[in-house]
Amino acid sequence: MHYLSLTDEQLAVLVYCGERQAVTELYRRWKNGLFRFCVRLVSDAEAAEDIVHDAFVTLIEARQTVNKPASLRSWMYTVVRNDSFSFLKKKKQIRLLEEHDEGIFDDGSLMTQVERGEQRRQIATLLECLLPQYKEVLLLREYESMNYEEIAAVTGSTVNAVKSRLFKARKALYTQMEPLRKASEI
Repeated sequence: MHYLSLTDEQLAVLVYCGERQAVTELYRRWKNGLFRFCVRLVSDAEAAEDIVHDAFVTLIEARQTVNKPASLRSWMYTVVRNDSFSFLKKKKQIRLLEEHDEGIFDDGSLMTQVERGEQRRQIATLLECLLPQYKEVLLLREYESMNYEEIAAVTGSTVNAVKSRLFKARKALYTQMEPLRKASEI
């Protein structure tokens, strides 16, 4: 069977039936996106590699628990997300979102190519400071191009909660970047 020509949904059906080559093809297609999401969430490339690898092992072991083949990609992101949060909890680097918590950041917190690189580093630093619950929705939306429904499925939230967190994260980043923009205008 020629797996390259099959859609993700067709491969998911084959995964459900126990076809290991289908898992291999999905791994080839999804590993980079899952890794990008995970490494940005946990800030540890080695741990991210392990988490993504373990997610595919989980897929093989629990393949028949996925009810809808079309939702397999979201299911995989959910596994990676949950394992990432478990990793962060073990390292005691996660502060869980409180019901009424207004804080977005963990610690309160053109130009030349060098200046652009510095701006990118500053943005990356600001992203690192976001609470994981805000960082994950921003990463899934902006870097993985997921829609609100997919993000809600991955995070186990409602679409409205996703929209709210995304709005708050963007607003907080914009506010934190204001001094950077002002400094670059000088």
